[in-house]
Amino acid sequence: MRTSTITPVTIKKNLIDGVKRKPGRPPADAEINIEHLCDVAVNVFASKGYSGTTTTEITKQAGVARSLIHYYFGNKEELWKASIKRLANEFISSFEHSKKVHKDLDGIQMLKVLVRQLVQFYSKYPAFPKIIAQEMNEQTIRSQWIIKNLIYPLYNLTGELFYIERKKGTIKKISKEYHTSLLLGMASNFFSNPFLVHSLYNTDPFDEESIEGYADAVVEVFFHGIVTTN
Repeated sequence: MRTSTITPVTIKKNLIDGVKRKPGRPPADAEINIEHLCDVAVNVFASKGYSGTTTTEITKQAGVARSLIHYYFGNKEELWKASIKRLANEFISSFEHSKKVHKDLDGIQMLKVLVRQLVQFYSKYPAFPKIIAQEMNEQTIRSQWIIKNLIYPLYNLTGELFYIERKKGTIKKISKEYHTSLLLGMASNFFSNPFLVHSLYNTDPFDEESIEGYADAVVEVFFHGIVTTN
């Protein structure tokens, strides 16, 4: 299974993704790769759920001292928030960059770029939709936090584009909740169930060729349907 590429970063700043580290003398081994720690945390949270996850297990898998969680994040909840928001921010930054690079594309072509990026994002972070699914089953403080800090910002990236294309009549007027669910389900399901995909088709969904092929398929079906026209 493909894992995300980690760029080694040593954190020495007083602010990490909006989370202030604790005042006072830092632990002797306070220099850590924050990206790696957050990636490990996301995978553990996705595997065991928030309640079943301990900071001890996260730090053990990340290879850092448990005291660093308290020093940089304060507690498990703040680590959970920082880890998820880092992934959302990565996707938002990537899409905003694409909008600038591809500013001459029309609305439909820009939406196709977004869909491809969404597929690639889920292939890189298959744990992300699992965590969202875990928390969206009921109303909790965490589910409300996700809606406010992740869902709304992500929807705002494409809301205007979809609205304009609907008014122009270039896309079908399917209800927004159906449209969104179809897209998110198509983009993530292939990577959320790797054992099933491998068992049925002897295919590694995280192989580069599979990722590109699946992105092509999602764009084709989402924008043009599955039935051929004569």
